[in-house]
Amino acid sequence: MSTLKKSLTVLTLATLFSSSLVFAKDVTVQAEGTKFDPLIVNVDPGDTVYWTNMDIHNVHFMFQPDGAKDFKSEIGQNTSREFTKEGIYVYQCDPHIGLGMGGAVVVGKPSNLDTLKSTKLHGGLGMIAHKVIKAESK
Repeated sequence: MSTLKKSLTVLTLATLFSSSLVFAKDVTVQAEGTKFDPLIVNVDPGDTVYWTNMDIHNVHFMFQPDGAKDFKSEIGQNTSREFTKEGIYVYQCDPHIGLGMGGAVVVGKPSNLDTLKSTKLHGGLGMIAHKVIKAESK
């Protein structure tokens, strides 16, 4: 391979790698009392969501796209998750879900919206699911 071809290949790969870093974004969700703000966040694949102010809270995903890795953070620890699989993710704060504390992350195209509609989530999770369904059905 000629030096020019090698240089172009390296330049192309470097451009592709750096452009994915430039377009990935970070989103912060803050625990405020017994709610997460914002309740629903929309991100693209490759984006990272950070949960802060988690002194007595955690994040536990109870609904997510098939094949997505389970996720449950420790109580009292700020946490983050990079989202690579498109779909809707619904989570709760284990100690406070009885007070409706939970939220949702919508990654890219919500490919599992129909599954969420047919899943029977109750209590605080049901309320969150209803809000996501309403927002994504517009």
